[in-house]
Amino acid sequence: MADADLVLEGGGVKGSALVGALSALEAAADPYTFHRVAGTSAGAIVASFLASGMNAGQIKKVMDELDFSRFEDKEGILARIPGLGPAFGLLVHEGLFAGDFMHQWLTETLAGQGVKTWADLREDDPGSALPPSQRYKLVVIVSDVSRGLMLRLPWDYETLLGVDPDTVPVADAVRASASIPFFFRPWKMAMNAAVTGHDHIVCTDGGMLSNFPIDVFDRRDDKPSRWPTMGVKLSGQQSLRTEDWKPDNNGFELAKSLLSTMIGAHDRAHINDPQASSRTVFVDTSRYRATDFHLSAEDKTTLYTSGFSSAQRFLNTWDWEQWKKGYYTT
Repeated sequence: MADADLVLEGGGVKGSALVGALSALEAAADPYTFHRVAGTSAGAIVASFLASGMNAGQIKKVMDELDFSRFEDKEGILARIPGLGPAFGLLVHEGLFAGDFMHQWLTETLAGQGVKTWADLREDDPGSALPPSQRYKLVVIVSDVSRGLMLRLPWDYETLLGVDPDTVPVADAVRASASIPFFFRPWKMAMNAAVTGHDHIVCTDGGMLSNFPIDVFDRRDDKPSRWPTMGVKLSGQQSLRTEDWKPDNNGFELAKSLLSTMIGAHDRAHINDPQASSRTVFVDTSRYRATDFHLSAEDKTTLYTSGFSSAQRFLNTWDWEQWKKGYYTT
């Protein structure tokens, strides 16, 4: 078994491609075991399931059985007024959909693996360069729009929110990370008012600040890395984002395109660095929109197969020992 850490990019409903890549990595000639996993948005969802103890086959089953259209949840009077519900939800609640089904689904799926709070994902790893307060199997990237901060949860609960992470449900952070702006209502995350002066912050999709935090587990203590951190990115290496743009864009479409541009900007310069791109599986999912909640079973299979074959191609040339000689980083 080969040891590694793994970082998964966000991509809305395109998570099946992440599962396909994960399946190939688990099925390699020297199968990978992932000690720590990080992710944003859809990447956070798949990462949380992996950290909970699921293997790729189990995650695929969960994803295949899920009707993504259930994410388009409305509540109260909004659910009873055709056409008005989504628009009113966007104007009044800053999101087309409540996101309650997503939170419930995450909570129940993780609970089925015995994972409720972050205490259930602690990792006893005395050889880690991370301080004991950061030794967890999962890191979720969330955007704190109240203060303009990127949160790495559970790492930042204590210092930035004044909260003990071991008391907080894991599903809360994953739901916050998957709060695609305009589509899902922002997540209100509780803070310790006695420490911070406020009782909550407003959180949205982690991709607004870092959709692909490939360096999150890199050592910074001048000691050799014990194993690699690998990544899966849901785009071709040189591809341009075109799926959201239309020649006759209205204001809403323009806002989405501006947001998508911002989401990609932080990580684009980052991934152009060969040190990062050389340890990344690139999966071209450009034919699908991140917010297409009506994917068919065939679409999911196509995404999965694309992820699987992309990871296989990556493994054909990947060599950890050679990578260290050319791109070694602490």
